[in-house]
Amino acid sequence: MSKLRSITGILPSVCVVYTDETCTTIDEKAYRAHLRHLLTMDLGAVVCGGHAGETECMTMEERLKVIKIVKEEVKGKVPVVGGVIADGTKEAIEQGRQVKSAGVDAVLFCEPAIIGWDRETSGVFLVEHIVRFDEEVDIPMILFGAPNPWCGGTYNVSAKTFKEIARRVENVVACKITGMYDMGAWRDAVAAFRSVRPEIGCLSAGSANFLALCMYGADGTLSGAHNFEAEDDIALLKAVKSGNYKEAVAIRDKMEPVMDVVYGSRAGLCPTYFHYRYKVAAWLLGYIPRPHMRLPQVPISEEEVEILRQALIKAGKKVVRKTEPFSIAKT
Repeated sequence: MSKLRSITGILPSVCVVYTDETCTTIDEKAYRAHLRHLLTMDLGAVVCGGHAGETECMTMEERLKVIKIVKEEVKGKVPVVGGVIADGTKEAIEQGRQVKSAGVDAVLFCEPAIIGWDRETSGVFLVEHIVRFDEEVDIPMILFGAPNPWCGGTYNVSAKTFKEIARRVENVVACKITGMYDMGAWRDAVAAFRSVRPEIGCLSAGSANFLALCMYGADGTLSGAHNFEAEDDIALLKAVKSGNYKEAVAIRDKMEPVMDVVYGSRAGLCPTYFHYRYKVAAWLLGYIPRPHMRLPQVPISEEEVEILRQALIKAGKKVVRKTEPFSIAKT
């Protein structure tokens, strides 16, 4: 595959499947089966390096093993995206070199968590971090950033900083833009990228407001929600692109009760657990055999599992499992 200039479409952040609730060993057979299910769909890329894929909770040996599995299953059909999650520039470069050597086509580049980060005055930290990574690793990257304080001090990037990164780093081929509840900030972030490099893919984070963000210029979405509902976002994006807004609204309305539960706040639930809810939803639908996640992720309550189960049923999804409690992983 030639070097990428843009990534768009539906990009699932594929969840890892473990052999049991201790989460000590990756279930390769189940992971491959889940990948094959996803690859029956019209994807823009496969991401095996995102937070929903627990990249930060795996050893480098495990991360490289997962990349190898994904590449074997993808067989060059779509780009494979690895992950770089590091607070230090030196560590980010080392991770980038290793996943590049493993054969990924791009990386999902997560910005460092720096205490006291200020979006307006500290953008130079992020710019220089990414520029140095680009000089040392030279690989296409999807940035992960928020155009407003919705994510607190993390992933909080001003439109001015986005624009400077796009100007100085040609390897930026897309951005996963969080903070989807502030449409004005989303629009400003998209405009910042496109004023410099119109080909950069502007991807939403998550699927809660995907229709609205499509109307504000989203080229797709990169989300762990695609572990259980990729086909819905694929259909929604196609409907918007073809001008069939009635169909797009119908898809949004069907899935909205599920997304309200998954992301929590609209359903009166804690938003923090959305990564675990992605996995439980995929388990309820029979796409994966077990939904356990490594610490520091802890499971949702049995009551929440049932709320999610009922939301999936209401959306017309074929739920194949009953509600049960899950225990905290040992490691």
